[in-house]
Amino acid sequence: MPRKGFTLIELLVVIAIIAILAAILFPVFARAREKARQITCASNLKQMGLAFLMYNSDYDETFVTNPMWKTKLQPYIRNTQINYCPSRRSLPWYYGQGYNCGVPAGRGSAVAAGFVGRSEAMISSPSAKILVAEWDRCNSGPPCGDPGLYDGGATCYWACTKVHNGGSNLLFGDGHVKWLDPSVYHSDMDHADDTGNPVPAGARPVAEGVWRTYWDTEYEAS
Repeated sequence: MPRKGFTLIELLVVIAIIAILAAILFPVFARAREKARQITCASNLKQMGLAFLMYNSDYDETFVTNPMWKTKLQPYIRNTQINYCPSRRSLPWYYGQGYNCGVPAGRGSAVAAGFVGRSEAMISSPSAKILVAEWDRCNSGPPCGDPGLYDGGATCYWACTKVHNGGSNLLFGDGHVKWLDPSVYHSDMDHADDTGNPVPAGARPVAEGVWRTYWDTEYEAS
């Protein structure tokens, strides 16, 4: 009786099919895993939004001041775990989410008011204004600021990130959280380098009328 078995050609065909399926499925699995991490970060930002609201209720409806805004919010959070992004565990707990501190005079080509130390009544269209963005630093702002790092490295107006499937989560002034590509609200940059300069260097910011809608708390879209 002849022995039954696979020929070399048949084995090679099976191996080729498995390799093709792996090449197709692995990116899908990677995106699914990143989607799960994105959901975790969105939940963390939602909890942070509640901490802001509790802080405001204790301080005459005024948003937390800077520096060390996260430390000031900690009594309303009680742990630092919500400050960690599962896709960026190497960042210290006080980085990773950027508080919209706007851009003060002398720091860029335009001036933009953020949330820092302002009363809720002073915020125009809070549901459209970014309160906290997933960021590579702890302070954030629109793309009108000078490149580079400020305040001991904490502030960089070009440190937005595409950490979750080409985008990142945003906490808005009314407490809701939304995922967006930075090219919608900031620029087409990918990340900031170690000196706070945008990559690519020729990154184009969104139009002023667009970034003010998201970042400038004194701006009311017509």
